[in-house]
Amino acid sequence: MELKDKIIVVTGGSQGFGKELARSFINNGSKVIISSHGKESLELTANELSTDSFIADVTSFDDIKKLGEYVVQKYGKIDIWINNAGIQIAPSLIEEVDIKKLHHLFDVNFFGYFYGCQVALTQMKKQNSGLIININSTAGLDGKPEISAYSSSKFAIKGLTESIRKEVKDFNIQVYGIFPGGMQTDIYKEKYPEDIKEYMEIDTVAEKVINNLKSDNPEIDFIIKRPVK
Repeated sequence: MELKDKIIVVTGGSQGFGKELARSFINNGSKVIISSHGKESLELTANELSTDSFIADVTSFDDIKKLGEYVVQKYGKIDIWINNAGIQIAPSLIEEVDIKKLHHLFDVNFFGYFYGCQVALTQMKKQNSGLIININSTAGLDGKPEISAYSSSKFAIKGLTESIRKEVKDFNIQVYGIFPGGMQTDIYKEKYPEDIKEYMEIDTVAEKVINNLKSDNPEIDFIIKRPVK
């Protein structure tokens, strides 16, 4: 896939992996619109990357709809929509998971992706082209102890991705799932893993995502595992 001049939306694009993805696409000549609910951090990142931005809370369908409308009105289309915004809560046994935090986690990690897919597909079906990329996690492939909430949300995204892929098989629309292992981001801010320095660096993972997209036969379910030492 040629990335030059592609119109790309990245949710959760003001920091962490989303920011690094945006940077990588920009370096490949794409026109990127980053989105986040935090005005200050979004403006700082937009200025740093010299890119467009739009304030939107992924837990609000209205916000995501307005994001899509903004992009289409200004750029005329959406080539790639990347659902990336996500959170994690501190690892714990399932019976100790805070219910309010659980609901908020699903609001961000699952419903945010669902809304993004709805908005993106509405436009992509009109233009009969487009690519949705759902940033998942290896936790969405294999359940792990003490992260039942996070893992469940990622399994839900996997189901969402596979279902939509089958729905759009007669359109010129693709839906990719990206499954990175642990990365050095602030998603763990409630409790950082003791071995986080051994986790993958975000620029390395972003480069792998870009290279996969640019390859002749990209993997539609792209798993990026942490190197075994």
